[in-house]
Amino acid sequence: MSRPRFSTPVTILAVLAVVLAACASTGASPSAPVVTATGTATPSAEPEATPSPSQDESAAPSASDEELEDVDVRIQGSRYDPAEVIVPVGTRVVFVNVDPFDHTVTEGSGGQPTDDPIVDAQLAQNASASVTFDEPGTYEITCRLHPTMRMTITVEG
Repeated sequence: MSRPRFSTPVTILAVLAVVLAACASTGASPSAPVVTATGTATPSAEPEATPSPSQDESAAPSASDEELEDVDVRIQGSRYDPAEVIVPVGTRVVFVNVDPFDHTVTEGSGGQPTDDPIVDAQLAQNASASVTFDEPGTYEITCRLHPTMRMTITVEG
C-alpha cells in the first residue's frame, strides 16, 4: 500500500500554519492596566507619563467637573491587579476575586488589618466588594489569608 503524496506547496502551507500558531501563542503579553487620573483602568502598550509636581495641574479636571468612574481591581494569581492606583477623592474601587479560592480585601499590611479598617471583606471566587474613598491619603490593602498580597491606593483631593 502506498502513501498519498502531498505537493510541496501544501506541505509548506502546513508548516507555515504551525509556525504562525506557535508565534501567536508565545507573543508578548499585554501590559498591565494603567489607572488614569479619572480612575479608569485602560490597557496601554507604553507606560504613560506621570506629570511631575512642578507641572501646572490647574488644567486637570476636578471631581466636581465630571462624573468619577469606578476603578476595577482584579484579584488573580494571588495578587491585586493593578497593585497601585492613584484616584481622586470620591472614587469607588471595586475588587473582584477571579481566583478559585478565597481572598480578603483588608486595609492593612502583612495580612493584618489596621485599627478600624475602611474595608475588610472576604471574597469567594467571582465575589466582589467595593469601597468609596472619600478622604485623601494612602491606603495599604492586604489579604488576611495570603499576607504577601498587597496593593496601595493613593487618594488625592
